[in-house]
Amino acid sequence: MNLPAQSDDYEYVRIKYPSNLNNKCILCQFPVVYLYADAGKLVHGLEGDIYQVVELHRCTNPDCKCSNRPFNPSLRYDYGKRYYGADVFRFVAREFLPLLKQNPDQILSRLHLLYPNFQISPATISRMCDDILKVKSFNIDLKTHAMIQDQGFILLGMDGQDPGTNAPALWAFMDLISNRILATVKFETLDYNRLYEYLTSLEAYYGVPILGWVTDKQNVIVKCHETYYADIPHQYCQYHFQTHLWNHIECLDSKIFMPLKKIITKLYIHSASSTKNVNFGILGQKSVREVFKPMDQDLQAMIRMRNKKFKSLRGLWLFEKLTDYIKRGRQSMKEIDSHLRVAKIMKKTFNDLQEKLDGVRHLYEEVVIFNSWFQEIRDLFNNEQIVWQEKRRQLDLVFKAVYQEACKQMADFDLDACRSFLPGKKSTFIAILGEWCRLWNSYLPGLFQYEKFPGKNRTNGKNERAFSKEKQMLISRVGKGIVSHMIATRGADYLRLTHCTPEELTSDILNECTEGLIQELREELRNEIRKQTKRWRTNDRIYEGFDGIKLTLLNAISSSNALGVIKKIGR
Repeated sequence: MNLPAQSDDYEYVRIKYPSNLNNKCILCQFPVVYLYADAGKLVHGLEGDIYQVVELHRCTNPDCKCSNRPFNPSLRYDYGKRYYGADVFRFVAREFLPLLKQNPDQILSRLHLLYPNFQISPATISRMCDDILKVKSFNIDLKTHAMIQDQGFILLGMDGQDPGTNAPALWAFMDLISNRILATVKFETLDYNRLYEYLTSLEAYYGVPILGWVTDKQNVIVKCHETYYADIPHQYCQYHFQTHLWNHIECLDSKIFMPLKKIITKLYIHSASSTKNVNFGILGQKSVREVFKPMDQDLQAMIRMRNKKFKSLRGLWLFEKLTDYIKRGRQSMKEIDSHLRVAKIMKKTFNDLQEKLDGVRHLYEEVVIFNSWFQEIRDLFNNEQIVWQEKRRQLDLVFKAVYQEACKQMADFDLDACRSFLPGKKSTFIAILGEWCRLWNSYLPGLFQYEKFPGKNRTNGKNERAFSKEKQMLISRVGKGIVSHMIATRGADYLRLTHCTPEELTSDILNECTEGLIQELREELRNEIRKQTKRWRTNDRIYEGFDGIKLTLLNAISSSNALGVIKKIGR
């Protein structure tokens, strides 16, 4: 771009070789010679446009890398060969990183507010955000490596995330002592041998031993540990263990809630016509829904109740609330003449509700038993005043009670015959009793291994929270529509942002990157995007599946003919 040196539209700046280098090469300290000035570039800055011309030099040392390529190490007004200034890049970084909630449109609004005459598109800001993301992620990894070296060991937590849309699973490996992401890897498929190969390379990269594992007991992880790392403690996530127990209770509890919800929505006081009036005696001509609106509002509010994980169950709550409501309602009816239409409808309503309550009472009693056990289990896990040996002893007593109840319900109950199953509508009381016993036996060897670790890391929650935060960041940036694509292409970098210090996020981005680094990281992101979007091809895809079928058929015919010839020769 050749523009006049003088213009009212921009400021002309000629960038010379840094004076503090005394015309010496930055690599070998040999003298440098001036070659030429580049064609110039118009850089859009926050305070106005700058026409930047760079004077390029060459090293006189023939063995130096800088002898064959023109260079100038001076700071420039642009960044990464873009046409926007480094000050814009720094502004976007400050908006994008510390809060982790500012998306390109929001950053654009801030720019227009502070610099009304500055023009830039959301797409350009989005590209800047990608550059910032990659640079910060790169520097976070450098600091993580140094921190682990100083720490001298790794307490490994690992977990996988399914991005969806057939993208490979994203696995995060974390040190639970420093709370840093060690690495992220995408696996199309994963078995225990491949996991071992990767963990070996991870241990070699950091050069420190792995003292223990904390995971959510996935089969591939357990198999890898049993085969290759049996001498390392493996803590099973206590939170996941409790979640498995709770999910079965929730499923059984839904068998209470759904029938009660169904009857409430079908009650006459709710489903009657709102326009048809009937004679209510002293109340005059009114619709049933109008007269019973206060009562209907009570019942409709009750069915909006939601479960609170590990704390409350909506079926249990609704059963008890309705029982109390009917009791108080019937007490209130004693003051009303039983011959009145209002009293008759109210009596019918309470009778319908009571009939349904009686129908699910046995389920209610089963859920009460399970919930009582679960709250005892949860309290024991959370009680820091009890030593782990005593916790294990008391938990074992709880599960012995579960086992005894299973034997009581079914005389020929065989724990060894119990097989794992997912919570479902068909789950029965006896089946869940067996599953609880099986879960306890399965998880017990690894529930208290954390006592052998430097820190009391009992769960894999840090990994779970990292994935959750990463997904929320991406949703806030692009919405839910393409979040799976963002996880597949940028999720690994966002994970690193969730586990670093505020100082790392707020440090000046310009001090952490070079033009070469930005170019390299940008190309790395392009390659990831190419891999992901290759799966999306539809319009330009060549549809010739029938040729594959035809080829298979011809091969089969050819093989059949060849076999016939062989048989003839044999005869």
